[in-house]
Amino acid sequence: MIDRYGRVIDCLKIAITDKCNLQCVYCKKADTKYKPNYINDVLNPEDIKFLIKVFSENGIKRIKFVGGGGEPTLHPNLPEFIKYAKECGIRDISLTTNGTTLSRNARLFKECGLTNVNVSVDSLKQYKYRAVTRVGNLNEVLTGIDNCLRVGLNVKINCVAIKDFNDNELVDFIQISRRIPIDVRFIEFMPYGEAKEIYKRGHYDIKSTIESLPGIEAIENRDKGSIATYYKVKGSKGRIGVITPMNCSFCDKCDKINITHDGMLRLCTHSKNEIDLKPFLQKPYLFNENIKKIISAKPRHNTLIKRQFVKNNY
Repeated sequence: MIDRYGRVIDCLKIAITDKCNLQCVYCKKADTKYKPNYINDVLNPEDIKFLIKVFSENGIKRIKFVGGGGEPTLHPNLPEFIKYAKECGIRDISLTTNGTTLSRNARLFKECGLTNVNVSVDSLKQYKYRAVTRVGNLNEVLTGIDNCLRVGLNVKINCVAIKDFNDNELVDFIQISRRIPIDVRFIEFMPYGEAKEIYKRGHYDIKSTIESLPGIEAIENRDKGSIATYYKVKGSKGRIGVITPMNCSFCDKCDKINITHDGMLRLCTHSKNEIDLKPFLQKPYLFNENIKKIISAKPRHNTLIKRQFVKNNY
């Protein structure tokens, strides 16, 4: 699939649930509650498999199971989805997770066909990690990362850079990339969702900060579709990444589209427009007739600062 700017769109990020077992301060309200046994009231497992199949038939080569406000490993059908994606010819299958279940599920996910894991860790200090997640256990997550490495999964750590919270831990995170073959990626703090309340005091220029550290050298990023700028310390086993959506630093080469847990297609993670895919579910001919035209409308740049979601019927 190709958009009107000539970008080949071959990566699908799909959120399978908005339920989470953490309550991160920049994502969830402290009093967030879920109905008993809730996973997803909009997309059932067959709907998710349908979307995997039809998008793979239309040129998607990489799939990322993500949260989108939730924790994908809470979905009981995730192993089935991973296995089905592999059966559909997808060879690059990723998972973005808070890492809380990896200690017991890493091997299963690997056996089903998972290739990459991105784990969110915003502090390496238990009291801070508990503060930002409200309920999290850092040791549980670190054990899960170890298990992923042990079974042969490629691992990246994602750290949201927050001023006066974890900015004094940058060197500690970088030390991980020196000792272990892990990419540690610092993500610019962004003003949406619950984060709007703390953006002004929490945002800082993480890219300039990393570049000012001694011994840090910029390196070429050869990863297809990667949105990070990468650096390295001489002799290190892993890389240091910086992701800065606020300045549209990767928009010109963006090859991703996003499906929300409730069946909406976002052509840009940070754009204001959403297209309802539910009318196309279990209707492959209708889907195939419309999807290329829909993809062609992918915006050139994100609209993060003025982000407002508008639901459009296509």
